[in-house]
Amino acid sequence: MHIAALASNAQRSHYSNYGSGIALSAPSSNSHEYGRMTVPGLGITTTTGAPGGTTADFGGTSSATPLVAGIAALAISANAQLSAAQVISVLKRSASKQLDQRGYPRTPPASYDPHPEQWDVSPIAPFDTGDFSDIGLADGSWSPWFGHGRVDAAAAVAAAIALGAAPPGGPVLHGGAAPNLPISDNQSPGVRSEIRLGGRQVVGTLAVNVDIAHSYVGDLRVSLISPRGRAIVLHEREGARGAQLRKRYSPATTPALAGLAGDPVEGAWTLLVQDLAPADSGVLRSWDITVTPRAERTVRLRDDAGVNIPDRQAVERQLDMADGGRLAHIAVKLDITHSHIGDLKVSLVPPSGIGVPLHDRSGGDGAKLIQTYSSASLPDLAALRGKPMQGTVRLQVSDLATRDVGKLNSWSLDIDLND
Repeated sequence: MHIAALASNAQRSHYSNYGSGIALSAPSSNSHEYGRMTVPGLGITTTTGAPGGTTADFGGTSSATPLVAGIAALAISANAQLSAAQVISVLKRSASKQLDQRGYPRTPPASYDPHPEQWDVSPIAPFDTGDFSDIGLADGSWSPWFGHGRVDAAAAVAAAIALGAAPPGGPVLHGGAAPNLPISDNQSPGVRSEIRLGGRQVVGTLAVNVDIAHSYVGDLRVSLISPRGRAIVLHEREGARGAQLRKRYSPATTPALAGLAGDPVEGAWTLLVQDLAPADSGVLRSWDITVTPRAERTVRLRDDAGVNIPDRQAVERQLDMADGGRLAHIAVKLDITHSHIGDLKVSLVPPSGIGVPLHDRSGGDGAKLIQTYSSASLPDLAALRGKPMQGTVRLQVSDLATRDVGKLNSWSLDIDLND
């Protein structure tokens, strides 16, 4: 990784390089490349290697780069199973975007050099601003001055631990949006941006990156709303006069996000940004969400007893779920023969006791009902995702008309569970 340098006030160090190769930035010293201007920033205080020796003048990319190497080592010490690619991703995804994007004046002329504009090292187009933008990178928004942001030791270690806390239930899921939505001043309805994620998994851990330009971020409340409608406040009117909100939110920084563990991943995730005070406005530039699913295990149960379905009567069968866990996906397979399946109503009753209709007197005079019902295609079954499944699952088959009879030959359950 190529590492840029930051001054202690979170500005790009004047001497630091910029452009498409930058992966991350790290705190260091600051100085004007040619000594013609005073620029703010303290040096790094560190030991010198001599007994009792310290210095406050360690700086440059020579100090920024080993700092990132040290934080990479911390991430590996927290989770020794990480691959090199995962370590890099952890550092990028956990980086902070709370940085100062102000540039510097151009180098002033001197008596011996009246035209420094001919060689000045100020960033040039297309890299003349440090804005973070979504350019399709898997690890989130990126800036030509700061890369994915300022390396964050605590957040990186927390992300590394989270990756090792539970085996992933499939590939990490990621989505991003760059809506550039104006945020109206003092309007409580706010603005909303959606990212849709697929897959039948449930949340293990998740993180959200937000990039908002606003003249007074202390006016803002920012919330994440899950596909089930659960709202988690990420930012609650903090930061006062800060002119931008670029931040990564994870269970390590925002513990309430851990409460979404076990919720379905699939559906629309919504970022709600509200301006709740007068006199300032801004723009929701971009945001992204990364979800690491929980590991799943599959339970298969089957009942082949063969039970007659008398005319205008009901039968009930049951299967016992000994395994605990919450439902990620369910498929119900039916094999019923009947001389008029339009007489039949079939329902599945999970351990929670609330029945889910599978078949309700459709099919007319069809003579068999051999069908699979899945949470991937039936909304009423999808509504069971995230609910505990330990206990008795019942199948109820009712004949609701006269003159026809049949038989429940077999039925089975394929259930994917999350811990």
